[in-house]
Amino acid sequence: MVRILATLMLILLTPMAQAELVFPTLTADDLNGRSLSIPADLPGTPTIVFIAYKREQQPNINAWVEKLELHETGGPAWVELPVAGLGAVLFRSFVDNGMRSGITSPEMQARTITIYSRRSAFNRALGIPGRGEIYVALVDPDGTVHALIAGDVTEAKVEQLRAACH
Repeated sequence: MVRILATLMLILLTPMAQAELVFPTLTADDLNGRSLSIPADLPGTPTIVFIAYKREQQPNINAWVEKLELHETGGPAWVELPVAGLGAVLFRSFVDNGMRSGITSPEMQARTITIYSRRSAFNRALGIPGRGEIYVALVDPDGTVHALIAGDVTEAKVEQLRAACH
């Protein structure tokens, strides 16, 4: 009886292997009109992927970009993925043209890839609970997600992202 209890305790207390996150496969266009297969066509191994759901989340992404010292050209590979949702596909040209008017650099337009798919399915695939925060992911072209970090930039979160790069 003691052995059975000890075995059960060992099983319950042993950390379970966390399922590895895999980025969902999507087809999307960047703001230059180039069609991409995500994650296969991400520009780096790995790529820093900023995921946002609302226009007012852009300052949060900008703060991450500034803190990580990312640039339009050169340096680590990174992209922004505004997740517009499937319903927005009817207004796709309006949404994309609105973003293009605010992002005039062709390099930045190439880094902005709008996702028009079911937000709930996209979020479920990544274990994202909602649309209230931005997420920063470190993703390989095969879809392996090395890190998924929620919210505003902090030193601790930058270190978490850097640790996932190694």
